[in-house]
Amino acid sequence: MFRVIEVAKILGVSKVTIYKKMDRLKKELKPHIHKRSNITYIDEDGLSILKTHIEKNNYNVGDHVDLLDIKQQSNDDLSNILDLLSSQIVVKKQHYDSNEKIIDNLKFISKNNEMRIRVLEEKLKLRS
Repeated sequence: MFRVIEVAKILGVSKVTIYKKMDRLKKELKPHIHKRSNITYIDEDGLSILKTHIEKNNYNVGDHVDLLDIKQQSNDDLSNILDLLSSQIVVKKQHYDSNEKIIDNLKFISKNNEMRIRVLEEKLKLRS
């Protein structure tokens, strides 16, 4: 089993390219992709499938490649990066909101404890 970053290094491409290929080949790769603790792993067969599809799309300088294809590939990569960053922003906002709720709860508990301490101090003064 390989992590996505390892697959990218093995195939000589970026993680974004791997995620893009995984998205395009969802049906074919589904049985070969495993998630554990929010980390994506790809088995040997999945690596072979990705390797086959990436080799088909690799460009050599000597090849006659349409610049529009390269631009489209770049745009797709940038779009995938943008999608990834957008989803990370959503998760960070959720974490921020959650932390704000926790802080509000702690403030409430702190105020409540302060009131209890005052009441107990008053009771102690009355007993003395």
